[in-house]
Amino acid sequence: MTRFESSLRRGLMDANLAQYERVLQDADAAQPDFSPSYLRERMRLLADPWGWMRKREAAGPRRRRRLNWRLIAIAAALLLLSACAYAAATGQFSQWFPRMGADPRDPEISEEVLSRTGTAIEQTQTVDGVTAALNAAVWDGSYLHMSLTVTAPDIPQEVAAETSLYTEECSFSLSEENWKEYVRKDEERGFAEMGGGSQELIERTIQNMLDMGQAGYWNHVGLLNFPLISREGDTLTFEAWIAFDAYLEQPEITLRLKNIATYVDGKGEIRWIGNERTGPGPDVPILRGPIDFTFTLGEPIRPIHYQGAVEVTAEDVPFRFTRFEISVFDMDLDFEVPAPVEYTRPEEYDELKQQNPDKLYDRDVSKAVFGVIQGLWTEDGGYVDLSQRGGGLGSTTAPEGVFGGSVGVSYPHPIDPATVTAVNLNGARVELDELERLAE
Repeated sequence: MTRFESSLRRGLMDANLAQYERVLQDADAAQPDFSPSYLRERMRLLADPWGWMRKREAAGPRRRRRLNWRLIAIAAALLLLSACAYAAATGQFSQWFPRMGADPRDPEISEEVLSRTGTAIEQTQTVDGVTAALNAAVWDGSYLHMSLTVTAPDIPQEVAAETSLYTEECSFSLSEENWKEYVRKDEERGFAEMGGGSQELIERTIQNMLDMGQAGYWNHVGLLNFPLISREGDTLTFEAWIAFDAYLEQPEITLRLKNIATYVDGKGEIRWIGNERTGPGPDVPILRGPIDFTFTLGEPIRPIHYQGAVEVTAEDVPFRFTRFEISVFDMDLDFEVPAPVEYTRPEEYDELKQQNPDKLYDRDVSKAVFGVIQGLWTEDGGYVDLSQRGGGLGSTTAPEGVFGGSVGVSYPHPIDPATVTAVNLNGARVELDELERLAE
């Protein structure tokens, strides 16, 4: 089983268990007690698991009395700025995150964007002859990526880029106060997006999340991933990532490395039941640890949101695009189909389409919408071709019967959202300044 398949299985099983556990526990409650944030992520994953995976691969310390925190903050800011300036000058972020790409016209611009949405960390620790280095983090306000290396003797020869390794005991956590604030803001946003809920229900859901503890919570909503992107001799390079929204200013994060190893059967098949892991365990150890890296994230380059009503037709399917999210690494567009759409099972589509060629089916919409986003223009007049880029799709039918959803596409390299001036939708140039820009 691949890493994606195991992540998918884990996400689906965890979603279902979390949902029905609370149903049983609160069966006599007046309202169902489901986590909106989790249902939101579950819907996205079920709608398009490959897009869900791709999107995830391509969000301070409290004050203490009697200390002059103004001076400390100024000093910390100067250190952070000097570290990031040095990294930008040397192209270090692009080296730390090679999979994020670079603009072939001007690689220095890509480096500058990465450095502004990133945090140079450069911490190194050695335990039992194994050295781990956390280089940097890049955060776009939705996903946090962390570049790290592990140098160890006697790594099995078969371990190479893309090898699935046992990393399930590695973990991500926030300071306790940051975590409580994050949970509250995430659940409140989720309820707001789903039409609201009573304060009692919101508070009970928040408490359910906190009762899991941080380890259980992040397994429940975040899913820390550890893809191995390269190997050079005795050094392994990882780009860990986790879904992490921008609810906090300068959050304090701890990344714990513990028991990185090969799988006992070499296959890496994982089964999750709730928050309990079963299946193959570790075999040949690479890093036993634990090693903790604690750091404070700088501010991300946040997405820019626009709304409007842009009509586009693609493959005879009418679309109305209503919301545009332009971020550093990708764009997501919300759409509606102002025409009747019928759902069908995949195995029935060909026969039904042949019998009813004039009818519009959900598969027709999915095929057409993936080709709509063809590119974007930047303020310097440059054009970025997105016609061959991967993306994700989530769809649903509103209560009034309107078929709609969200489609996304990833960029070949980082782009400052503020420099994007227009989007190419199936050959039509859509000027963003003619849409309504929403407040952050």
